[in-house]
Amino acid sequence: MINIGKGIIAGLVAAAVVSATVFLGSLIGVLPAPDPVRVASGIMLSPPGLGWVVHFAVGTFLWGPVFAVVSPVLPSPFWFKGVTFGMLAWLLMLFVTWAADPIALPQPSLEPVLLHLLFGAVLGSLYGTLLDRRERQVSTRGATLTGR
Repeated sequence: MINIGKGIIAGLVAAAVVSATVFLGSLIGVLPAPDPVRVASGIMLSPPGLGWVVHFAVGTFLWGPVFAVVSPVLPSPFWFKGVTFGMLAWLLMLFVTWAADPIALPQPSLEPVLLHLLFGAVLGSLYGTLLDRRERQVSTRGATLTGR
């Protein structure tokens, strides 16, 4: 069953986990200095603070509900639904950034892929946890990876 409200909650938490990862990764030098939020701010021609707001808004109010809608057709278990969704979101982000600046080809790197996979794994796991038993059964009626 589709539960948009629980998708929003899962999207908010997943965006917070990715934000904390980006912040801590930049702080200790694991992630490169131009973190993804600053890059998005540059594309939007806005200050980094607005980039963080947009980052949370997209993760919460776009990706959370979209995941809730498409999760019944994604392969189970929920963490894998999320990882699959995160990869699709990364591909979409790659095309959107290319469309924003068609002259510069996107330079795919490992960090954005990993961050989107982390977002998806948290989103899917938490969404599946938030669903009650009946909602979970309806949302996993498709083919499953675990055979359940």
